[in-house]
Amino acid sequence: MKTKTKHDTLVVGVLLILFGAILVISLVTRKSGEQAYVKYKNTTMFAINLENGEFTKANNQTVYTVDALPDIQGDQLLIESIEFTDLTLGQGIVKYQNNYFILGNLGFIWIEYKDNKVRVKEETSPYNICSRVGFSDLQPIICLPNYVTIEFRDLGLDVIM
Repeated sequence: MKTKTKHDTLVVGVLLILFGAILVISLVTRKSGEQAYVKYKNTTMFAINLENGEFTKANNQTVYTVDALPDIQGDQLLIESIEFTDLTLGQGIVKYQNNYFILGNLGFIWIEYKDNKVRVKEETSPYNICSRVGFSDLQPIICLPNYVTIEFRDLGLDVIM
């Protein structure tokens, strides 16, 4: 009976070491995305090149470039204390430097690019789950109640813009 227990322990130990090695190798060799795609209801609104921060809008989007950082206050987007009302659901982007504001299902979403990564800095949502994710360049960011997702891909992959 002792021999079988030693054998089982040895097999479990070898399997744990093997799975641990696979995990370490996959973490070390993981490749971050080169491009972040911001989507509303699975339709791309814009993309951010994570290498250089270059912004590319989708063909049907209007970009409003502003000179001051907007502020989300409740259900309003304020620019220099004046309400900005030109955005509609999934249409239009307010851009200030590397900060982007869009209107999702429940309200405004503030997306920030910094140090080759993006995050949802602030959003209108009951639990603020997607803003808790923090900066990412690999793990998708999903704002489910707002129908907004941020996906990461290599530049070589074709994505309909």
